[in-house]
Amino acid sequence: MKQTYFLGGNSCLGFTSLYDSFPPEENAFLHIIKGGPGTGKSSFMRALGKAAEERGMDVHYVLCSGDPDSLDGVYIPALHAAWVDGTAPHVVEPRHFGADSDYVNLGSFVRVPMAEKDCAEIRRITAEYRALYEQAYEKLREAKALHDELEAVCKPYVDFAALTAFTETCIKETFS
Repeated sequence: MKQTYFLGGNSCLGFTSLYDSFPPEENAFLHIIKGGPGTGKSSFMRALGKAAEERGMDVHYVLCSGDPDSLDGVYIPALHAAWVDGTAPHVVEPRHFGADSDYVNLGSFVRVPMAEKDCAEIRRITAEYRALYEQAYEKLREAKALHDELEAVCKPYVDFAALTAFTETCIKETFS
């Protein structure tokens, strides 16, 4: 069976992480993948998951909260093994290196030092990427403030408990 889920999310409070609970099996070995952007972390995990699926194994895929087309982790219960992207924003480090976790360094396949023009482009793109996250978090904070303001104004007119109960009923009926 294939399962897909998120272990982190972006909110008005910033990045929220459940990565410390991955993998879900306590005695599973965790391979922490390190490497810069574009070094193949997601592709590596996707290939592992696909190979396991082709052999009839269950696979859990962890989607990236910032880019759901990218993977942040894969867990194969039959192998008692998981692989996770251990780079920011969800930095993961070994619990007990060698005993229950290790590193996979995909950065070792990058040609360094890079050409000066490539380095400048990487710095420019990285700055833009970080600025966009800051803008996104600001918009999420603004949305939360608007939500709170609307809730305060609407509270006398809306039965939020009944609305929540109705929503839960719809979810149960839809997904059961």
